[in-house]
Amino acid sequence: MSATLREAGGIRSADRVLQILDEVSGDAEGLTAAELAARLELSTATTYRLLATLQTHDYLVRGADARYTLGRAVDGLGRAVRSQLVATPEVRDILARMRDAARAPAYLTVFRGDDIAVAHVADSAAHPRIGQLHVGFAEAVHVTAFGKLMLAARDDAEVRWFLERRGAAAVARRSVTGERELLEQLDEVRAQQIAVEIEEYMPKLACIAAPVKSRSGRTVGAVSLSTTADDFAARAHELERIVRRGAWHVSSSQ
Repeated sequence: MSATLREAGGIRSADRVLQILDEVSGDAEGLTAAELAARLELSTATTYRLLATLQTHDYLVRGADARYTLGRAVDGLGRAVRSQLVATPEVRDILARMRDAARAPAYLTVFRGDDIAVAHVADSAAHPRIGQLHVGFAEAVHVTAFGKLMLAARDDAEVRWFLERRGAAAVARRSVTGERELLEQLDEVRAQQIAVEIEEYMPKLACIAAPVKSRSGRTVGAVSLSTTADDFAARAHELERIVRRGAWHVSSSQ
């Protein structure tokens, strides 16, 4: 067999392994080998061979009901991602001061390749974070203030590509999902260097974000604050001042 054919076979196997992990991760009860074979249009022999490899390396476990679920190694990868998204002590201190001044949780988000990830959350019992936001890759960024802020750092072609790849589903009644409307929002964000969303991500909640800049002036992340929509309406200028100052301090610490 030629090297090219071996390489092609290896790529196909890698693709299939990743597809299996995607399918299993999307089903809370796990999937049987027969279900995976049907979904991925694989032979039974190929499916069992790939499952055996994933089991050997602890990426999947097989239960007594013959269903495969995610294993310890996947959890390890998740913890490794979170450990790589560590804000410096100085940045954590800045976000804590933002939280205390705003009386609201503060967030730091950064680029991870073509994606956007939450790197740190400064919250407290008195000012808890949004339940869906945690350290790690962020979802539905098109309807978050920090996501809009960071998408605005890209040109329209890059934004369209991101939306084609990630989608722009509605997660709340006021979610902006149309490409034209979203691009218009991003133009406004670029002009103002501030992003606001009100009840796009969750009902009765609002968020405001400002850019973290590199020394060359490139947007490399965002800091943001979340609060209730009513509180935001009453304190919009105060919260904008806090988030802009926090973004400046984080940028200066880079």
